[in-house]
Amino acid sequence: MGRIRQWYYRGSLRSCNYACPYCPFSKRSHSEAALRRDRERLFRFVSYMRENKEAGGAVQIVPYGEALIHPYYWEALAVLSRSGRIDAVGAQSNFSFPVEKMLSVYEERGGAREKLRLWGTFHPAMTSAEDFAGQCRRIRERNVTFCAGAVGVPENISEIQKLRELLSDEIYLWINRMDGLKRSYTEEEKQAFLAIDPYFSRELLRHRADDSRCRDSVFVEADGTVKGCVLCHRGFGNLYEGGADKADFACARKECGCYMAYNNQGGDEFSDFGTYPAFRVPEQ
Repeated sequence: MGRIRQWYYRGSLRSCNYACPYCPFSKRSHSEAALRRDRERLFRFVSYMRENKEAGGAVQIVPYGEALIHPYYWEALAVLSRSGRIDAVGAQSNFSFPVEKMLSVYEERGGAREKLRLWGTFHPAMTSAEDFAGQCRRIRERNVTFCAGAVGVPENISEIQKLRELLSDEIYLWINRMDGLKRSYTEEEKQAFLAIDPYFSRELLRHRADDSRCRDSVFVEADGTVKGCVLCHRGFGNLYEGGADKADFACARKECGCYMAYNNQGGDEFSDFGTYPAFRVPEQ
């Protein structure tokens, strides 16, 4: 497989401890057998990343639902972080996990704290701005690098503004464009979100898909299927069955419809986010 800088991995679990009404994984449970299978697949990926001398860069877990409530994900991140070829590891989460307990798991497995990058999404229907900010504070007190953010639902502007006020200034709070709004944002809504997230204007643009600009990132499914990014439905090989060459990849999409897709195109517009903009953490 050619030189890949940014790796995304998604396990086989499709479950979450939250009950958001729009989410297909809302309060979906999982069996012990499903957890064992997910763990086995996750550590197969970890082994590949550690044993393959061509594999390095950064790894981000992008689960369906919530993964960081399961200790074995912290164990996997810790093992990955011990590799000298891997610069950063992280995961997307709703930040509902017990901070002290899970960071202790990470540290007990030898995890390098300076390599850890967390992405926390605020769900106003499931938690308060005060409680989410409290989780952010506990994570920050453990010297972990992270970003936080929320979907730009107009009805949630006041709650997101409250969260911005509760967070320290150095914590970046991003806003994702709301899908399915069925109308444009009003000028007042745009300005409100821009006051929270100075990069929100990028979310309002249409990013044309261009596979020639994202050759150094891949998305890996639990079974090893390799895809161009989180939005690509077509696989172009299997990581464990001879690998896959992204030089043969042709994106079938017309647009990169979310940050996790369009950030892979890189360029000067993402220079504020450092070497690995997928973690969405601006450099100080």
